[in-house]
Amino acid sequence: MTAVAPLLLVTGYASVDFAMQLAPFRGTDATTTVLGRADEWPRYGGVAHVTRAAAAPRAPDPSGKGTAVVGSSVRVEALSWVGQDPDGAAWIDAVERGGAGCGGIATRGTRSPTSFLLYPEGDGTICLFDPGDCHDGALTSEQRRLAAAADAVVVTIGPEHATRELLDAIRPDATLCWILKQDPDSLSGDLATALAARADVITLSEGESGYLAGIAAAARPGTDIIVTRGSRGAELRRVTANATIEPIGSVPAEPVAGVDTTGAGDTFSGTLAARIAADPIRARDRAHDTDPHPMLEHIAAAAAATAAMLRARATDLGR
Repeated sequence: MTAVAPLLLVTGYASVDFAMQLAPFRGTDATTTVLGRADEWPRYGGVAHVTRAAAAPRAPDPSGKGTAVVGSSVRVEALSWVGQDPDGAAWIDAVERGGAGCGGIATRGTRSPTSFLLYPEGDGTICLFDPGDCHDGALTSEQRRLAAAADAVVVTIGPEHATRELLDAIRPDATLCWILKQDPDSLSGDLATALAARADVITLSEGESGYLAGIAAAARPGTDIIVTRGSRGAELRRVTANATIEPIGSVPAEPVAGVDTTGAGDTFSGTLAARIAADPIRARDRAHDTDPHPMLEHIAAAAAATAAMLRARATDLGR
């Protein structure tokens, strides 16, 4: 008898992305020159990036050491929302082609979410997000069914009312991986507290470290926190019984040339979540698991998968 693979549900906003490289930003009331744009125009992102990484088939380590750096032994489903427009249909198609199920994608309204991702030379990223008009209403019956059936859930930024409903719908024994995004319009203080209290694993970028104090106060002992630091790799931290966060270890990043890092963080988190979901016994007993090596191995695989994605993209926005 063949065992059924764990079900990993990835939730949050859909996004049709337009990525551009800019000259140094001149500020408001001034003109900043666009130096180039992504070869993929548009690129289908948001939850699509996470599901694509989580559903990726196993691939050999390019270093030749024989270990898997990208892999999924889980079933992946997307839970999101798009409009009844060509962008929405193309986004669903991209999710399906990436290997994830689309039963949890609701089609509402007339306009799908879009993002303009601007990379000013010498600075970080500017994200301009239009949520569209497709997020009204409660979770659909199929979305609630998937939430109740999921063995593991990835929560990324999404409509606040839907995130709250999702937290009530998932099973108590399901593993929850929270991809923290700095979006105050969709992540109020009490929702951040509720997510921190429920999450088993939290990933965030170094620029979002301001949330760590709140996470320490709300999270359960044993909760793993992964702070990504771009070219400086990723750091594993863990919440202690004293409501503090202690460093556990770190993983270096593999340098990749190029400036278009759209979806890099989601690729990292999707790969990480798939590996955690495939190991349900350890995932559900995190408070008593003090050995950091398995998680550090997962982080290293996620970092390698992210580097592989960026190399494969081979994007030169200035070309």
